[in-house]
Amino acid sequence: MPDLVVADGRLHEAILDQTFPLWHDELSRAAYGRYNLAQLRTGWGQAHLRRVALVEDGQILASAKHYRLTLRVDGTRHRTLGIGAVFTPEDRRRRGHAYALIERMLHDASDRGASVALLFSEIDPAFYEKLGFRRIPVSEVEITVRPFAGAPAMLVRSGETADLPFVAETQNRRAAAYRFALDYDAEWLHYSISKKRMLAGLASPGTRAIEFLVAEEGGRAVAWVLVHVVGRHRPGLRESWSLEACGDRDPTGARIGAILQTLVARAPGDRPPLIRAWWPHDLAPPQLEITPRGPAHITMMARPLAADVSLPGQLDAGGVCYWHGDAF
Repeated sequence: MPDLVVADGRLHEAILDQTFPLWHDELSRAAYGRYNLAQLRTGWGQAHLRRVALVEDGQILASAKHYRLTLRVDGTRHRTLGIGAVFTPEDRRRRGHAYALIERMLHDASDRGASVALLFSEIDPAFYEKLGFRRIPVSEVEITVRPFAGAPAMLVRSGETADLPFVAETQNRRAAAYRFALDYDAEWLHYSISKKRMLAGLASPGTRAIEFLVAEEGGRAVAWVLVHVVGRHRPGLRESWSLEACGDRDPTGARIGAILQTLVARAPGDRPPLIRAWWPHDLAPPQLEITPRGPAHITMMARPLAADVSLPGQLDAGGVCYWHGDAF
């Protein structure tokens, strides 16, 4: 029977060799290796992330990333297994190895107290539906920042580590109103932001940038945005922003809109950037025009792991608060 093992050392490098052609994110092989190892060595990564593999006679049959997360489902916090980067070597495909790997991961996580599993599918969701996963709807939108003369009269600055507990509190306060959401803490945020900065830093110069900005009142962060910028300073290419996550203690999100106005105002003569995001339905900052684009291009899927846990019935995108920057 194949063994389920934590992949490190040479085994981890072999998996990176296999997965690099598919998930290189325009990095070199050396940079791709540094990027993956750095995630595992962060404070959050050492406690919550590992790569696992199904191995038989020294051969990798399938591999995946294993995350330890917390979800809020209908008001209850659940220890959650996150499954990412599921991969089967080409010469081992169509033999059920990925199914076997995921089943072993689910069983192991359940034994350790996890009650929900979560993943993101870039392939036909039917593959995971056979394993008991169901789709969790997420909406993608295009955002237009309405014209504004100058910049808002509000203190906007770069986010710092000391802001992260306030950012997590802001997110969890909003998430409490939804039936399905990720539970935030400062450590997760530090990992998530660091991961994006590492990717930008290892990419070719000028191709990516990460903006983490907060609005401050009374000495604390009261609103924030995390933006992934592509195409800045590249002639002939329109700058595009992925609004990876954001939050505001004001339920209307007015300070989110003001922060984005501030960002746009830094280059008043430039063509406005193309901004897209996963977006909660009831968030409507007055400075922004929100245009629905339909379901997100990747499918979020979840499965209960305990008999006394059930996912919300008839769940629609209006009951979900999950940001693109928290996908894995």
